[in-house]
Amino acid sequence: MSFPQNYPNSPPSVRFTSEMWHPNVYPDGWVCISILHPPSEDPNGYELASERWTPVHTVWLRILCLHIFSPL
Repeated sequence: MSFPQNYPNSPPSVRFTSEMWHPNVYPDGWVCISILHPPSEDPNGYELASERWTPVHTVWLRILCLHIFSPL
């Protein structure tokens, strides 16, 4: 996980270094989920602006939410 200089105004980027399969992880390990996309309109129209990164999102809250709702 790496944080840009203007964090929390811009989202961190997340990359797995070990091989894994998940629908939100690209083959090179980069994670693609809407809460990690920059705060702007989606050029493809798939995501609402409210689903994208905002400074009020905290990494800890999002990690916690993933664990609570994880089926594993």
